[in-house]
Amino acid sequence: MHIPDGYLGPPTYGALWAAMVPAWLYASKRVKRDMSAAQIPYLAMASAFSLCIMIFAIPLPGGTTGHLAGSALIAILLGPWACVLAVSVALGIQAFIFGDGGITSLGANCFNMGLVGGLVGYLTYRLVSGSSFSAGASGGEAASRPWRELVGAALAGYMAVNSAALFTALELGVQPLIHPASPNPQYFPYKLAVALPAVILPHLTAVGGLEAAVTLLVLGFVRKLQPKTSSAWKAALLLMAAGLLAVPVKATAHEFWIEGKSQELVLVFGHGSNRAEFDLNNVKAVWALDKSGGRLSVSTEKRDKALALRPSGEAVLVHAEVDNGYWCKTIYGWKNMGKSKASRVVEALRSLNYAKKLLAWGEVVTKPLEGAALEIVPLSDPFQMKEGDLLGVQVFFQGRPLSGVEVTGSDHQRLGNTDSQGMIKVPVSAGTQLIAVSCKEPLKGDPEADFLSITATLSFEVAR
Repeated sequence: MHIPDGYLGPPTYGALWAAMVPAWLYASKRVKRDMSAAQIPYLAMASAFSLCIMIFAIPLPGGTTGHLAGSALIAILLGPWACVLAVSVALGIQAFIFGDGGITSLGANCFNMGLVGGLVGYLTYRLVSGSSFSAGASGGEAASRPWRELVGAALAGYMAVNSAALFTALELGVQPLIHPASPNPQYFPYKLAVALPAVILPHLTAVGGLEAAVTLLVLGFVRKLQPKTSSAWKAALLLMAAGLLAVPVKATAHEFWIEGKSQELVLVFGHGSNRAEFDLNNVKAVWALDKSGGRLSVSTEKRDKALALRPSGEAVLVHAEVDNGYWCKTIYGWKNMGKSKASRVVEALRSLNYAKKLLAWGEVVTKPLEGAALEIVPLSDPFQMKEGDLLGVQVFFQGRPLSGVEVTGSDHQRLGNTDSQGMIKVPVSAGTQLIAVSCKEPLKGDPEADFLSITATLSFEVAR
């Protein structure tokens, strides 16, 4: 439910900034009063937890997003005013560093998720469970109402995220009323009749259910670990630290290569043993060379997640060129689309790929291929090698040796960098051998991408 810049007019975002300044001041005073200096790290971990859990987002109509916030959970464990500060810090980091949400709309996002979400979640939990978690109960009192705590936690998470979504929808939906419609609306263009169902319905169902489940499960876990006579602080710290594990690791890049032998060749997309679907229309050219350098045609046929290749004659190599379209790196991961369709873009690329398969040795395979922008050329016969031998290869970019580029093997294992002549020696392993190299250069005049990313692979078989 992050609201980006440009969706709210000055009267709206200005009023919400004005509302949040005293809220932050009051929250700071309450935290100073209620938390000791030794407990401040718990507040930092709460911010980290909120930042991590917000990464998992669901795009919503109109350009906003729906996601978990952890407001209720933080408010239950640390108090509502600690929640205001923790969630606000997380939103600030997202806005200034990751570009998620906006600067002008930061006050609105903090108001919705930190203030409204935290207070509603805390009050809902107190109403249902009968007390605050931090005040806790011990002995028979705690044992007599565990179901109330768990039900209260689930309802708190559900109500917190939906109340935040409601305020988000209201703020967006009133923009056409504050700023009368024009042929080119300056701010959010849809009225309340559209904004309310578009934002609220996903939160009443999927997002609210997830927030309730996370709040219930995590609080139940902390409750079970918490000794009856101790406070919740240590358990809360462990919880927030564990939340850091939820940060998605950088996705391993995919590439195209040709595998198989002789007449049983397939063009595949993926990494390691993982295969991914790809659009066959992106394959721009496939051809082969015979021993004398003559070009052979190659017939193609879709086969599951691969493209079967069959050269028309006895080939020494098969080559494929794939324009894999536009890819945007967003804060939610890689998306196969251009900048105009993606949101929260960190980097936008156009992906061009060359895949070459050696089938036999000959002088023709030692020369760069015409038309390949990036290529890996073997300097000696790999078919005469055994496992553990070193194969010299040379990397060419636009027909010239490419120095200092990283060369990788199967499953993106780093093999080293090329020298000043674009050369490197790589170890040979038994079975299928894959060598890959990538580079990128600025792309001018294309509004959908910032860079042209080029990847080349060389594959061949080594006798076991």
